[in-house]
Amino acid sequence: MNHSPRGSVGEWSQSAIRNPQSAIFLVFAALLAVSWRRWTSPIADSGREMDLPRRLLEGELLYRDVHYLYPPLAPYFNALLYRILGIHLDVLHAAGIFCSILIAVLCYRIARRLFDETDAALAAIAVVIYCVFKPAGNLIQPYAFAALYACVFALGSLLLTLRYSENRRRLELIVAGILIGLAAITKQEFALAGAITVTAAMVYLHRADFKSLISNLAFAALPAFLIALPVYGWLLDKFGWQTIVEDCHLFYTNLPASLVFYNSQRTGLDHPFLSLAQVFGAAAVTIAALSAIGLLSDRKRIVIRRTAAVLALALLSIAATKFLAGKQWDGSPLRALPLLLLAMIVIAWKRTFVVPPSGGWFPAKAGTTNLGALFIIATFSFAILARVALRVPSGGAFGSFFLPAPLILFYFLFVKMLPDAVVRWTKDELSERRALRIGRGLMILMFVATGIVFGVRYRKNFNYEIKTARGHLFAPRATGQAISEALNFISASTHPGDAIAVLPEGSDLAFLTDRRITLRHQILIPGLMSGRDEQDAITRLQRDRVRYVLVANRPMREFGLEAFGRDFYTQLGGWIETNYRLVKVFGSPQAQAQAQSESLDLPIGNPMFFIKIFERTP
Repeated sequence: MNHSPRGSVGEWSQSAIRNPQSAIFLVFAALLAVSWRRWTSPIADSGREMDLPRRLLEGELLYRDVHYLYPPLAPYFNALLYRILGIHLDVLHAAGIFCSILIAVLCYRIARRLFDETDAALAAIAVVIYCVFKPAGNLIQPYAFAALYACVFALGSLLLTLRYSENRRRLELIVAGILIGLAAITKQEFALAGAITVTAAMVYLHRADFKSLISNLAFAALPAFLIALPVYGWLLDKFGWQTIVEDCHLFYTNLPASLVFYNSQRTGLDHPFLSLAQVFGAAAVTIAALSAIGLLSDRKRIVIRRTAAVLALALLSIAATKFLAGKQWDGSPLRALPLLLLAMIVIAWKRTFVVPPSGGWFPAKAGTTNLGALFIIATFSFAILARVALRVPSGGAFGSFFLPAPLILFYFLFVKMLPDAVVRWTKDELSERRALRIGRGLMILMFVATGIVFGVRYRKNFNYEIKTARGHLFAPRATGQAISEALNFISASTHPGDAIAVLPEGSDLAFLTDRRITLRHQILIPGLMSGRDEQDAITRLQRDRVRYVLVANRPMREFGLEAFGRDFYTQLGGWIETNYRLVKVFGSPQAQAQAQSESLDLPIGNPMFFIKIFERTP
């Protein structure tokens, strides 16, 4: 009896060895436990995801009553979850956990097209660590559930395209088309990646038979169009072109300067030549790592001089990139993924592959690469990274949705492509095995180290407990005290169902206290509101007799401007200043002391987080 806990751990370990898939869920469960309720970063984006489905459930209409930049599926689906399970933060967390498990399963099944069970499990573990549980932007409480759901749909379409390449059943294409259609009404760039992948796969498979190419494309395209076109047609008919296209920018047209600025930063087009230099610098980091493994693997020292020269050149390139980019470059090798993926696409296209008598699409012997699967996965990965082509992030709030498939191929580079290159250069199978062991060991070491670091960050950084009737979470210490004090103030000073306003964003304060946000724009991104929209916000504040307006220290620098009321939306900010009086400033003791010394007038953009409480004057 005394040894049962050890026995359980031992059984788990043995199970992971015998069944590598279980290792994925052991890692997932461990990171889920260590990060428990630490997935929410309040104020930025999270309030929209919590509160918008509640508003829809209570009868408001998306786009007309609540401004929204994405297609409609995600908020209405979350509203349905609220209707079934209740209005609570745990409902969203459950949806995030379920979708994250789906992503892990899909990535394992995708990776099995390139790896054996062990390496497929390790590739999926990379996705779990770097995408699902990265503290700076996890997938359990994502910045946008639209991106999470669309990511699941896109990965599902990729897996079905791979399955079609193996069995040539058109049913796989039909279901892939359905998933692409669902992605199109969730977040469009994921649908585009799925459509590009299916098209490229059909060209690859049927390039000698144009009739089959077109007919098979139609089997995928038809269900996608049958889902997407009626939805967009209904939206345009119901709300009009001006609301859907020009105001909510559903087709990425008529974008305000702030969103253009934001997207240029994300894509790396704000400084394209510097971004391109960082891409090549990241390639140098990858080449340096591969060369070092090659040196250690070359048992007979056959290509040691050539490999050492490549390593030296790569190190010089890294130094040059660091000199040019300075602190703007984090040295992540993932920045080079577009180059790597393009190379894989070209390699898979040019090399011949063996078609066995069964008609399938499998390698001629164990250990050789399924070139068709490589082409399809690389095409999808290249397409999904188009949004961040010159500045691929290493996970985080924006990158975690784009990286699952590319991470599989990054792992493939070290445990498949490198050993294959070593055996071609050295003609020595023992050197190939050594390269495989070192490459796999390096990846495992990175996974273990990163998992530990992420676990420590969750426990260290998300340590301020907040309990409300609608949610229990641990917030970052830097923001948690101000948020907790503001929640207590709202609960004590207003009644459930009362209208409040939180600017420029922070609807989670209303959601967690069962108060209402009635403004059409829940996130006041610079440039989204016109002068008429500002006047409409003022009218709503007057109509709903909003007693308290909360202004959070949420600079909008990523959109090109900093302070609400000073740098943007001065009409609304000026009206609030005239008709409301500042009564409280919540934050850390240092922030409150500074607020007292400056007569409560802390400026937006101050390094310390705070929330100002404004009360309507008689």
